Amino acid sequence: MHGVEISNGREDNSVLIVNDEPDQLRLMRGLLSKAGYAVLTAEDGREGLMIAKQERPDLVISDVSMPIMDGLDFCRQLRADTELKSVPILLVSALQKDTVDVVAGLRAGADDYLEIPFDSTRLIAKVSRLLERSRLEASYRDLVEQASDVIFTQDLTGHLTSINLAGEKFLGRNQEEIVGNSFFALFGVIPESNGFAGALDRSGTPREFRHQFVARSAMGDDRWLDLIVSPIKKLDETIGFRGLARDITERKRFEEALRDSEERYRLLFESTPQPIWVYNEETLGFLAVNEAATRTYGYSRDEFLSMTIADLRPQEDIPTLMIKNSEGPDLVLSSPWRHQTRDKKMIYVETSSHPVVFDGKNSRLVIVNDVTERKLLDEKQQRLHTSLQQSAAEYRQTFNAIDFPVLIVDLEGSIKRSNFAAEQVAGFAAEELAGRTVGEFSDQQPWKKAAELIENVRDNPSPAYEEVKDDHTGKTWAITLYHVNEFGSVGERVILIAQDISKRAELEASLRQSEMMSLLGSLVAGVAHEVRNPLFGISSILDAFETRFSDRTEYLRYTNVLRDEIGRLTVLMEELLEYGKPFRGELFLVSMEEMISRSIRACMPAADVAQVTLVSEVEDPLPKIRIDRRRLSKVFVNLIENAIQHSPAASVVRIEARRVVEGNNDWVQCEIKDSGSGILEQDIPKIFEPFFSKRRGGTGLGLAIAHRIMQEHGGKLIAGNNPTGGACMIARFPTPFEGDA
Repeated sequence: MHGVEISNGREDNSVLIVNDEPDQLRLMRGLLSKAGYAVLTAEDGREGLMIAKQERPDLVISDVSMPIMDGLDFCRQLRADTELKSVPILLVSALQKDTVDVVAGLRAGADDYLEIPFDSTRLIAKVSRLLERSRLEASYRDLVEQASDVIFTQDLTGHLTSINLAGEKFLGRNQEEIVGNSFFALFGVIPESNGFAGALDRSGTPREFRHQFVARSAMGDDRWLDLIVSPIKKLDETIGFRGLARDITERKRFEEALRDSEERYRLLFESTPQPIWVYNEETLGFLAVNEAATRTYGYSRDEFLSMTIADLRPQEDIPTLMIKNSEGPDLVLSSPWRHQTRDKKMIYVETSSHPVVFDGKNSRLVIVNDVTERKLLDEKQQRLHTSLQQSAAEYRQTFNAIDFPVLIVDLEGSIKRSNFAAEQVAGFAAEELAGRTVGEFSDQQPWKKAAELIENVRDNPSPAYEEVKDDHTGKTWAITLYHVNEFGSVGERVILIAQDISKRAELEASLRQSEMMSLLGSLVAGVAHEVRNPLFGISSILDAFETRFSDRTEYLRYTNVLRDEIGRLTVLMEELLEYGKPFRGELFLVSMEEMISRSIRACMPAADVAQVTLVSEVEDPLPKIRIDRRRLSKVFVNLIENAIQHSPAASVVRIEARRVVEGNNDWVQCEIKDSGSGILEQDIPKIFEPFFSKRRGGTGLGLAIAHRIMQEHGGKLIAGNNPTGGACMIARFPTPFEGDA
């Protein structure tokens, strides 16, 4: 299309720019396209009007001064179009140049204006605000269209400019046939002089007014309409009127029926067992009361007629019934109110209110229902309900505050309720656990053993207790089951408690091992000390023998064997003494990287002989660890030498160090990984026992000494295998607290 440019953007937000200045057109198109809008452009008002009718944009931006058709005519043409009249229009004008035209444009139908020059943020903000307002107005139009009341607008001459579906239905015509005609002619009303001139006061200022009249509907019946008309203003100038006509035929018929059957009404009024009164909407004074009201409240009829409805309410209560609401519903049902009788007794009542005309006055007929007994019962039930809610909340908080898993299950093992600790251990939310059996969501401990114990509880309802260790996580669990049959109608239940006693089990095992090691250390140290003296004597005699018979070569094979055995016994005695040596506790902060580097240098000769490569991977940075440098050096050297001895030629031994977190504790961990055949699963529990060795010529004390040294440092030595093969020894040290020297 000539003179039209379309930029891709969001199809649900299209903007039409009409401007004869190419630079301004290009600038605004670029800004709006980047903001995500679909942009259409035109160079004058006539072309813009044609594009608007074809494309139906969501917003129009128009310059004021343009050739062929300027911005003012363009605004009037859009507002005159039935399908485009609701599209928001943003006028653009040069600063202090087109101010008069801008005002005229706003009166012609524009919604806002923008001065040139402008910044991009202001343009985007105005476009966004106008589009949002357009969407809100569309929503309001939908509400108006769906309303059951007749809603319309008209100009100052009294001709309709719009009407909703209820109005079309009432008149039996479509909007095209209605718009442009006089409201009074269509509804058969004789207006006051000059249209709505009666809505103007003496100063000529439009005001809201109300009028009731009878109009004939398209169905041919006469209907009473309550008309409310108010002025529509723009720039402090009245540009038209909006009106709402509500069908009040039924209410009018009710009023007429009341007037026509006053005697029957009085009979019903007096004979009704519920208190009924009529009060004046203006003065709130009682106009009539029945006998039931005098009995309930204790006032005589004359006393009632000298009072207002406010006199029945306690002073501290808000007098809701005193609020006049002429636009409210015909029937108002209230929540229970407090009323006060003549003897100051408080009663609770529910009221229903109907508008009536009584002795020519706008009044209300009120029917009262005494609900004092029900209210008191409701309050008691509410207090009970609140107490139950509070108890349930306290129970849930207490249940969740328990720091170990607690579950309530039935005798089939189906979970009925779980606390927060159980959800964390199981790895499922409460709604995921409910309905599942204990053994269903995991085959690990403690759930596997718990499922077995639940089966036993079915036959033997006495409490059950058992401790079990999870080989996968290394944790020890204490499982306790209590059979409960006091849950009312919900059947028998089992309370399942699983407590993590790993620390207690470790402490007990550590205590037993410490006692055993202490006795064994003292024993081996004593034995080693006693053996060293005779061993030294044997070595001295062998030295003298070799010196005396050095020329007798036939003795060499015997003396060599003796020399080797003496050396092996010497090494054994040194290891026994080292194993039995007491810990002095002299610890200093040392870098893990330094310890690994020193240990690798010490093991390099052995690695070269075995043709094994040592590779170090240390995470940077690592916190320093508190150790006895000499004692701990034996641990690293022993572990690295063991890895070298168990690795084939041309293989790699890796020494890796990093920081890990386990059980809310921070550790510095060193892993020594070899390329050998690994450790047999049945040997792992015995690997740190003294004198246990599978290596030919080994004493079985190296790993036992390393394990004991790690315990002295508050650390752990863990034996295992790599997933890809080979053994993996893990030395784990606690991280010192910040500020430790």
